[in-house]
Amino acid sequence: MAGPFADPRDVLRHRAMNLQQYGVVTLCVLINMVDGYDILALAQAGSALSRDWGLSNAELGTLLSMNLVGMAAGALGVSPVADQYGRRPAMLICLILMSVGMAVSAVSTGFLTMAIGRLITGIGIGGMTSTAGTLALEYASYKRREFATSAVASAYPVGTIIGAMVAVAVLDTYGWRGIFWFGAGLSAVLLPIAWVWLPESLDFLLTRQPKGALDTTNTVLRRMNVPEISELPPRPEDSGEGSTALKEIAQPVHRKELIGKLFLAHALNMFAWYYIINWGPPLVAEASGSDELGARYSAWVSYGGIVGGLTAGYLCGTFGVKRMMWATMVSLAVLIALFGQFVGNTAVLMVIAPLIGAALFGSAVANWLTIAYAFPPHLRATGLGFATTAGRVGSIFGPIVGGALLGTRTDDLSLGFATLDVTLSVGTVCLIMGVPAILSALTFNRARRLEPGR
Repeated sequence: MAGPFADPRDVLRHRAMNLQQYGVVTLCVLINMVDGYDILALAQAGSALSRDWGLSNAELGTLLSMNLVGMAAGALGVSPVADQYGRRPAMLICLILMSVGMAVSAVSTGFLTMAIGRLITGIGIGGMTSTAGTLALEYASYKRREFATSAVASAYPVGTIIGAMVAVAVLDTYGWRGIFWFGAGLSAVLLPIAWVWLPESLDFLLTRQPKGALDTTNTVLRRMNVPEISELPPRPEDSGEGSTALKEIAQPVHRKELIGKLFLAHALNMFAWYYIINWGPPLVAEASGSDELGARYSAWVSYGGIVGGLTAGYLCGTFGVKRMMWATMVSLAVLIALFGQFVGNTAVLMVIAPLIGAALFGSAVANWLTIAYAFPPHLRATGLGFATTAGRVGSIFGPIVGGALLGTRTDDLSLGFATLDVTLSVGTVCLIMGVPAILSALTFNRARRLEPGR
């Protein structure tokens, strides 16, 4: 049996990954894929639902926003649970919430029950956003951890593509309820698999040290083919008996990092991110006069996102997270500006679309890792959850501000000798909306890194 000072995490992370480790990462990927499906389920069902219930655009918009509200609540409420009580119970709870929320949506008979269903689903997705990626990061080797995280993030656009395919397959036969039943079934199938296969995080067990931590740790180590330990290591100084994740992250050293840098950086990032992801398709459709082209543009963004997210994860491990953060965020700003200049040019647009997707999901990976590495293991999920909530604020205001600028008209602009009626062009608006991505990179650049590596 290994001595008390032999950290089993070092063995796990410095060797080549085995089947058990890959299994944990794969399960996290599948869970996030279901997240991607669930997030856009109402968007896929929205047109049919509106016709069925006679919903106004305002009512449908409110239902769509309930998912975002739930995601913000889940990130705030569930992430501290993952740091306080474990990644495993937090993820199992989130899977239950996702399945229940989708089932409630499927059987809903009116606005209120659908709103409740979307809220519950959003809470599950919001809590899973930080915990699934965190667990994948903690079970991957040092050589593969950035790529493992990118695989989890890239599963999101795969889920959205699956959602579009399911919608086409079930709408005519089963109606909009079939979309929600399929999503509920996906979560329900994953729940028993996760119950059997998903281990608790070693980082959580060895830093938080809940009751029975030594026995649970050795059970996990045997499963991972790592030598057992005879006793637990000393607790981190700021995670003593009776302490909670919320109290610990409120300490000045963490609070300054979270509020002064990561809140602002991620909000700015999501501001630009959700502007182009929401306004891109309708602007393309409007400029081309073709809804089909808008949908095709959106699909190519998703395809580019899958490749870009995975590539960024690999390159983060090769060239460093900070370098990739700069590369992806600057690329995103430039591509948003270029989109505005060529929005009416179909040939150029089909080249720009996958590049925008690659920059979007590549930046998501690099920025997620920047946040994750800014906190010690016992506060990682909480830090990610809180920063994600700040990002949700940016995600709400990005499309709103973008829409306001696209409709801006300044009447009677006096030049002394004449007055002009000025309307901001799409190109000008996109140039403006790319600036927050640069500001985000500047802010992220100041974030600390507590993990070793590039």
